[in-house]
Amino acid sequence: MEDSKASVRAVIQAGLEAGRGPRQTALDITGRMVKATGRREGGILGLTSGQTDATIRARVELENLDAHYFTRKRRDARFDGMVRKAIKSGKPLSQADIDKITGRYKDRMLAYRGEVIARTETLASLNAGKQEGIQQLIDAGKLQSSQVTKVWRATGDGRTRDSHAAMDGQAVAYGQPFTTPDGAQMMHPHDSSLGAPASETIQCRCFYEIKIDYIGAVTGG
Repeated sequence: MEDSKASVRAVIQAGLEAGRGPRQTALDITGRMVKATGRREGGILGLTSGQTDATIRARVELENLDAHYFTRKRRDARFDGMVRKAIKSGKPLSQADIDKITGRYKDRMLAYRGEVIARTETLASLNAGKQEGIQQLIDAGKLQSSQVTKVWRATGDGRTRDSHAAMDGQAVAYGQPFTTPDGAQMMHPHDSSLGAPASETIQCRCFYEIKIDYIGAVTGG
């Protein structure tokens, strides 16, 4: 597990240094579709246990001609006609077709996981970089930590976590963590160094502002 995390971080760091966006970095993590095989190859990451279970359940639904299969957001809709025809006629799909359909479903789940990881880790790196920049000014004596305030900003749309929406506008002194309503602490959005769970960091789109008391910086107050 730690080896996988280290590998993912290395790929993301290389992507940042090369100026690649989260989507391109995601392909480096999960691999790219190969036309000759119709499968995703060349990545460094596999499915989570939950995604593996979802893939297994999708296969069972196809084998049983269960229409619940159509509720799966990551399915390849190009096969929907084939599946609907089988359900309507009551004639089972061939194992070859089931393998092909579940294979594409797995590929899409894998691509989605890569996008989530790349987006989350890229934003985490950008937020951490902002904090590092302030720390360098403090270390150089150009700024005092007492003159810096961090302010949490939530995206504020329908996909924003309730906990993060509640934190919008929360201001803390530099060096102090933000605190969620449930007590989880983060030095910045996406930060897990203080034990914040994945439910507070994965797919987070929040950011934070840095406010500097320039008057205090000039007067020394």
